[in-house]
Amino acid sequence: MQSALLDHWKSLPLDKYDGTTDPDEHVDVFLTQVTLSTTDDAALCRIFPTSLKGRALS
Repeated sequence: MQSALLDHWKSLPLDKYDGTTDPDEHVDVFLTQVTLSTTDDAALCRIFPTSLKGRALS
């Protein structure tokens, strides 16, 4: 299933997760921020990788 990113989407105001901190805390902060804009599961799946960096992407 394809899901376009939201027209009004902006980067999240949170530190990107790199695998060195608590992943549960990152997911909680991510969901708190992103659900202010959407609760669409397909959009959340497209947006989540933008909150990662470094070894967390592999």
